[in-house]
Amino acid sequence: MSYKGRGKTQGGKPERSGAQVSRTGLKEGELPFYKQAANILARLERREGSIKNLTIGNDDIKDEDKRSVYALICQTLKFAPVLTRILDANKAMKKEKLGRRAELLMANDMLLSSQGLRRKGADPKMNKAMSRHESSLKRELNRIRQEVRARNDEDLVPLHLRDGASTFRYVRVNNLVSNMDKVLEHFYKEGYEIVTPNRDELHDVLKVRARKLMRDLDLDDVLVFPPGTDLHAHRLFVTGAIILQDKASCMPAHVVQPTPGSMALDACAAPGNKTSHMVSMMANQGKVFAFDLDRFRLNTLVKLTDKAQCKIIEAKCANFLELDPLDPEYASVEFALLDPSCSGSGIVNRMDVLVDSYIALGQGADQAAKPEADKARLANLAEFQASIVLHAMRFPSIKRISYSTCSVHEEENEAVVACILGAQSEFTLAPRDQVIPSWPRRGLETGGLTKEQAACVVRTLPEDGTNGFFVAGFVRQAPADLDRIREELKALASSDKSAMLPPKDDAEDDAVPDIDAAYRGNKRKAAGGSAMPTKKEKRHDKKPKPASAVVPSTKSKGKKRPKRKESVADA
Repeated sequence: MSYKGRGKTQGGKPERSGAQVSRTGLKEGELPFYKQAANILARLERREGSIKNLTIGNDDIKDEDKRSVYALICQTLKFAPVLTRILDANKAMKKEKLGRRAELLMANDMLLSSQGLRRKGADPKMNKAMSRHESSLKRELNRIRQEVRARNDEDLVPLHLRDGASTFRYVRVNNLVSNMDKVLEHFYKEGYEIVTPNRDELHDVLKVRARKLMRDLDLDDVLVFPPGTDLHAHRLFVTGAIILQDKASCMPAHVVQPTPGSMALDACAAPGNKTSHMVSMMANQGKVFAFDLDRFRLNTLVKLTDKAQCKIIEAKCANFLELDPLDPEYASVEFALLDPSCSGSGIVNRMDVLVDSYIALGQGADQAAKPEADKARLANLAEFQASIVLHAMRFPSIKRISYSTCSVHEEENEAVVACILGAQSEFTLAPRDQVIPSWPRRGLETGGLTKEQAACVVRTLPEDGTNGFFVAGFVRQAPADLDRIREELKALASSDKSAMLPPKDDAEDDAVPDIDAAYRGNKRKAAGGSAMPTKKEKRHDKKPKPASAVVPSTKSKGKKRPKRKESVADA
């Protein structure tokens, strides 16, 4: 995503007010650009929502401005520590009475953007006031650069806020396009050193941005690169031979173990990395139903899985909980991958990291989290998650299920598994030797699970070099009771339909935004071209998909699309 629409000053001179008022494009009562962005910072301080919900999902922001505001907020939060130092050193700024939030946003554009302060939609008086201090602010920035010996702007960012600074870069080999041997050979010819460290040596051997890689110790189709490795412009990624997907996100497909020629489903499928992983394991033989309630995200799934050369996916815009498990169309479905909405508390590079860091600077007054609200939200999520798994268990031919979250909370993980085990008797936990057996970190003996049951599920934490994650496998141990299923479906038909929708402000692990990629304004790394989409790329993005690619469900028609958190297919 690029931050578009910023105006340039002429000859490097401060912008002038007066005649610029007519160019802002503001309607009566409409907030200027930077004031609108400052209000979003204030709402983030009060934890009223995610960055994406407050920008992309904000109806008060013009559609053409949403991505610009989103990128500006992300970039400002990322550089907030150094911008705060710069502003604090300029005491004269206080007399302008712009407000600290607006100062941070405008300082970001003035000092760190090649295009300077934005004109379109901005208040000329605010721009003029900020421009009066441009020289002194730039002097302080240069002083800090010398102090920290910064080679580029990224060196000004604290290590924990840099994209990919703490987790390894994981790459899944797409066996539909290439194979492990060919991919390894390609990187070897590019000068990468292939290493084979032990698990406790990973962080020492795969240092940040080192030109090294290794085969993953647990998943046979995954490669591991050092933190900070940028492969977004790499030819293998562009052609679909490799998928940029976090290791933890690759685990569910290995747990559900779909076989070639079988029929499977992905209940909460978008943006589609796990779906394409199942298809890869099935060698494009059989069929995969991919369901998602969000039409926009489902179109993203179609685009990404097309790039991965998946041929057996039938994508449906539908609420999984409203599907009839006894529909003959699904009579042969044997495998179900379930990764329902969750708190996203395990995602290392989420926007929340930036927000928490910003709040820690003391920018806002309403900084305290609301423990009781958080507890209620987790309870709502857990109820929804359990309902997804129990509904999948009503499909009479399903024999294997994976349940996963990108959460570290017991309420969404072990407690949900215990609830499911206690609510039915046809499925039990898959044994440990079928659930990533070589992975050492297992579940917690809590939330209602015994020690033996906890050993059958998988946990990952950021200290493992991946996102926080949870995976459990269920296997059928008794035939489906069709009479019971019919009775349950009858009861569900008369229940509250709102309970079938995911709670708002949810998150997915396939949703880790690359802030630098979102804001990059000069050149694409390794591609040598513009970071902005070319006209050809824009035309390609707008090219409509075949009508058969997405099959809307009449049952979901008319329902309001629930808001989602950051969704970029790079997890």
